[in-house]
Amino acid sequence: MRILQYCCLLLFLTACKTEKKETEKVAPSETIETAVLLSEEETKGNALLDKSITAHGGMDAWKSFAGLEYNLSDNGKMVYQLTQLKDRRAYLKSKKYEVGFDGIVAWAKPDAQEVSGKSSAFYYNLDFYFIGVPFLLKDPGVHAFYDGQTVVNDKTYETLKITFGKGVGLTPEDVYYLYIDPNTHLLEILTYSISYFDKESAPVNSAKVYSDYQNVQGLMMPHQMENFEWKDGQMGKSKNHLRLFSDIRFLSVIPDEGLFEVPDGAITEEL
Repeated sequence: MRILQYCCLLLFLTACKTEKKETEKVAPSETIETAVLLSEEETKGNALLDKSITAHGGMDAWKSFAGLEYNLSDNGKMVYQLTQLKDRRAYLKSKKYEVGFDGIVAWAKPDAQEVSGKSSAFYYNLDFYFIGVPFLLKDPGVHAFYDGQTVVNDKTYETLKITFGKGVGLTPEDVYYLYIDPNTHLLEILTYSISYFDKESAPVNSAKVYSDYQNVQGLMMPHQMENFEWKDGQMGKSKNHLRLFSDIRFLSVIPDEGLFEVPDGAITEEL
């Protein structure tokens, strides 16, 4: 009889432990995720950014490709540029230099003296980022805020303010303003600060005007950008810095990913 009672007690205790474990597995506190509350300005900003991305061809189309290549005439200097869209490795080549990013370090061969800012880390994705807007503004840590309507040169634009979270990219202190055509939702003007060389004092004092949009494999891509002075919300005179993009092509496969690797004799920069 005592043996039977002991067995019954063991079965009861085991059942209680099993029931407790089952209860612990479905504890509500472990399954409910905390909602992130956005301000009204950020909610409206995200909606406007989505409209602009759709007008430029849509995020699904952008993500369907592995790479982007083009030839760039930068004030008459020709540069071939190739970027891997998934991980942002890059390769650039002109008559005087090669520049790249292998996913860890930026590099230049023979050195970076001929490139913008004399820095391969600054230069390797400079033009790609400008031509990749607005798609790249969906990267993690990028925040879009609606900044109202703005009149520039007698035209009214819908305006986005773009900021970056701490640790996002090399220059999270940068601020961008996008001026979007209210009818087409295409990006026409981008004003920005550059804090790469001076993080303490980097005012928004440059404007880039986008034009000559053409459909490239289902995506609207600008083929011309011109820099202008910008002060107190007003566009000034041209800085005589013109970028012309040609032979823009999206790639489903990158034929030679060895181009991104650091070649012998290159000078590297840690990011």
